[in-house]
Amino acid sequence: MGLFDKKYCDICGKEIKLLGNRKLDDGNMCKDCASKLSPWFTGRRHTSVAAIKQQLQYREANESALKNFAPTEIIGKRYKVYFDDNLKKVLVSASSNFRSANPDMISYSDVLGVKITVDEDVDEQYDEDSEGKKVSFNPPKYEYEYKFNVCIQVRNDFFDDLNFELTEKRPTSPESDLYKEYAEMANQICTKLTSRGWEDPRKEFAYYKNGVEFTEEEEKKEEVEVWYCMKCGTKNEGGKFCRACGAPKPVAEVNRFCPECGTKITDADTKFCPSCGHKL
Repeated sequence: MGLFDKKYCDICGKEIKLLGNRKLDDGNMCKDCASKLSPWFTGRRHTSVAAIKQQLQYREANESALKNFAPTEIIGKRYKVYFDDNLKKVLVSASSNFRSANPDMISYSDVLGVKITVDEDVDEQYDEDSEGKKVSFNPPKYEYEYKFNVCIQVRNDFFDDLNFELTEKRPTSPESDLYKEYAEMANQICTKLTSRGWEDPRKEFAYYKNGVEFTEEEEKKEEVEVWYCMKCGTKNEGGKFCRACGAPKPVAEVNRFCPECGTKITDADTKFCPSCGHKL
């Protein structure tokens, strides 16, 4: 078959127009058929024609059943999570008219777990010198953004999870009302979908702090210590580096003594006495 020979969709049989081909593992599909697939489906290139036909049958049944879906609760702004407590089904859609988008309905019993993460994006802000060159402020200035991500793990023949960003406008501080609003939405979604009592639900509420992932329980255990930066005077709550200038947290005097010669040791990292060399 030549490069410019006509191609036909192995799903609907119609001729595939220029740039309209969507390759499958063992055939071709037109973009119109591709548009009917689930938005959560990935791996089309390695999927067979038979499997695609099965999914489209499932999608037609979903569209028909969607007519009976009546939301009893809606959580979210751009991406919204719709719950129907009567049918015991949930769906996620960013469309202003969710029915027209044919979102996949998931039974509560097919939700395996929920994972929510909050990514912190840090950007340094710069000034200009007399020559118009970009230079850091002294002390450096930073802007922060927080992105709430939701992953609803599901039992489905065609996809494993619903991944979407909960945030519409991203908060710039964990202390802001907007951040707290999204945190409450996240908690509502977790509570709604992980308290149904099915066997061994995989649930995790996590967020990132200084590049390290914390769980909610770990955060509760962590004590927040207030300290002041020795370089710029900024008040900090917890952490090992100043949030304004990045200077390290000052090390408190440890007040220990060498058991061999009695020399006072003030550096917590010292492993040998500076006077007699005795191992501490």
